[in-house]
Amino acid sequence: EMCIRDRVSTQSTGIVRTIMSPISITIALLLLYTLVQSLPAPKTFLWSPNSLVAARARVFSNDPTLLPAVQKLQTQAKALLSQGPWSVMQKSYIPPSGDKHDYMSLDKYYWPCTQHPNETSATPVPCNTTTGLPFVRYDGYVDPLEKLYDHDRLIDTISSVTTLSLAWYFTEIDSFADHAALILNTWFLDPSTKMNPNLNFGHFIPGVMNGSHGAIIDSHMFPEMLDAVALLSLSNSWSSAQDLNLKSWFRSFLTWLRESELGKQEDAANNNHGVWYDVQAGFIALHVDKIDIATKIALNALPRRVDTQILPDGELPEEEARTKSWSYNEFCLDAFFHLSILVNQFFVEKNLWNSRVHTALDWQLPYVQQKKPWPFKQVVPFIDGCVITEVDQCIGSYFNILRIAANVYLNVTYENTIKTLPGVDYTQDVINLVFPKTMN
Repeated sequence: EMCIRDRVSTQSTGIVRTIMSPISITIALLLLYTLVQSLPAPKTFLWSPNSLVAARARVFSNDPTLLPAVQKLQTQAKALLSQGPWSVMQKSYIPPSGDKHDYMSLDKYYWPCTQHPNETSATPVPCNTTTGLPFVRYDGYVDPLEKLYDHDRLIDTISSVTTLSLAWYFTEIDSFADHAALILNTWFLDPSTKMNPNLNFGHFIPGVMNGSHGAIIDSHMFPEMLDAVALLSLSNSWSSAQDLNLKSWFRSFLTWLRESELGKQEDAANNNHGVWYDVQAGFIALHVDKIDIATKIALNALPRRVDTQILPDGELPEEEARTKSWSYNEFCLDAFFHLSILVNQFFVEKNLWNSRVHTALDWQLPYVQQKKPWPFKQVVPFIDGCVITEVDQCIGSYFNILRIAANVYLNVTYENTIKTLPGVDYTQDVINLVFPKTMN
């Protein structure tokens, strides 16, 4: 007796198990293999196409090591069916351009000058006690007013499309693909609701400036989302016309990243912002067939980013200087791992895996393993077990770094460390599907 996955009803609500005879099992598995192979390899870049195909085949063969991750992914996707879509038009404020289609976010560490989130800073002079202007920076303390603008809706759009598209790919439940397509169409394509392809008014500071280059970090998860869209494009829910229009949107956004003054300032940043800029621009360039741009970013990654930001011993001094230094050390290391995957698209031998990126991971490892106390400032707790998009203060987000490291360096220490991370579910995390374990 044996269990197989029922792929006939694409609206099934869970893993359907059927008792079958040995002959029926053989026939069913052959049919299953044929059906699984019917989807072409996805055009993904951050996630290995071959690894995704192999993981999908294992899932549809009821591999018990991956089913917990699929079941959790399916649960998350079902919950998302009642959420969204989101739009820049839902904010209450109008950007300085007068066009509500322009993205607008508050620089999250800036507060009205009448408020003191850490209860120690003196009110600056002059301060308009009626308007709270100008806003003042309190590094590490997030202003709740941030939620009134577009930032959270953008994050919800990115994370939901990613989750729903992955869930469709590993279950073929059509409602997941349908809802992912609706969310994408609303945020990026529908003329009445779409976002303009720029971040001109992101990270604005009331009473100080209309926008900042730092807002480009708001969209740092675009590479994951675009890989997810590559999966979605294999479904019947996302048309070739929609895909072409989305690529057109991202070509315009890439042009803005590279040619706008804010984009150039972010490119020049010498901390995690600069690395994430390269990650975004590089992976977007791959998805919109601008290979020359991605190649140039990959070629310059070692001298421009790695050797200028990571000390020979592996420390990240720009991140250590922050009030949430551990959070930003992890965040920056995650960016370097993304950048290393980008570089590996072009330079297999001259890659970043054996550069100071590896040294930075080993420098942080004793702190991740909680063998040593973190020696720098961390004004908020490093929260246990939160989702990967909340990397500001989430020790659980080391999961993807350590899994990639274990696979690249063939070092079981990294894999075993994942199991010790507080609040992390080792078997149910989606990382097991997009970066499957290659070591036993």
